[in-house]
Amino acid sequence: MRVRFSVKGAILVGCLTIILVDLLLIASLSNVQHPSERSTNDNSSRLISKKSPRTPIEIRPIIVLSTFRTGSTLAGEIIQQAEDTFYLYEPLNPLNYVLYQLQNATLHLVNGSVRSVGPYDFPNVSIDILKALINCDFSSLDIETASHGFLFYSRRSIPYISCVNLNKRKTTLFQAVNKCLHIWKESCESSKFRIIKVVRLSLDWMERLLQTFPNLMVVHLVRDPRAIQISRSKLGENIFEDIRKSFTELCTLLSWNIYFETRLNGTYGRIFRLYYEKLALRPLETSMWLYKRLALRYTPKVRAHVHRLTRAGLPDECPTCAGRANSSAHVHSWRGLFNQSQLNDIEEVCGTYLKELGYS
Repeated sequence: MRVRFSVKGAILVGCLTIILVDLLLIASLSNVQHPSERSTNDNSSRLISKKSPRTPIEIRPIIVLSTFRTGSTLAGEIIQQAEDTFYLYEPLNPLNYVLYQLQNATLHLVNGSVRSVGPYDFPNVSIDILKALINCDFSSLDIETASHGFLFYSRRSIPYISCVNLNKRKTTLFQAVNKCLHIWKESCESSKFRIIKVVRLSLDWMERLLQTFPNLMVVHLVRDPRAIQISRSKLGENIFEDIRKSFTELCTLLSWNIYFETRLNGTYGRIFRLYYEKLALRPLETSMWLYKRLALRYTPKVRAHVHRLTRAGLPDECPTCAGRANSSAHVHSWRGLFNQSQLNDIEEVCGTYLKELGYS
């Protein structure tokens, strides 16, 4: 009997033990996390332990608007030397090139979506691009804009575009842009002054940006149209084939911009005119005035850079570069290049503009 009792007792204890172990195992399994859940929670813990994001800065967008060969490269190069600036050199050029070549095109965006555009969509798409750039929303840009070689003219974009060029050798351009995009975005978001040089839009389109960005300033850069045309001719444009036609087209656009400068200033008051001639003849004085108008800090480093660009005897072999041996020598370089008959035609089609801006 004792032996029989012991066996039964042992069996009973064993069964109870198995049941208890099963219960404990079930309880422990219910607390085990899936690896992805554990990773998410770990990341959350790390995010909580990190410092809270910095307070958003009050951005001050600046558009330098002009026409082709007005001296905007010099003006942009001077402005981008200021502290706390993020400068972009003609970001609308890729879109202009695509539509010029194809008329109708499909833009492939960095975020993976596509956008169909036609020749008449250029102004609207351009405004969307400018808004995205000011907001550092680079994922909504098309791949061409986000990877264009002009980004090397923007010193704070160089690390990003260098990263893209390095990575696209071993992967697709789309993948390279997305891999490096955070570099560009961080550089933009950390800058108070976001400056964009624009030569492909007329001034009336600035109203949409003035409405969207209450701190936006527009620098309207102007130049004598005779000097503009001579500068264009050096790049291969045949302005002498039909003087009246070429100057009529140019001065119509210039007059249009002046009209909207006055009109929009009546509502917004944030557009001011910069004469290229003043910047070229008195670069130190004018650049200091420009910095003051834009609330930028004019430092000895900026002053030295302006001097290097305009007075330091840099070679003049590059017609599209900002630097000049002596910028003042280019102001009246057009004189003597037109005969009297041509000057009479120019006066006839551009006389109102020349007189209003003091060029006559």
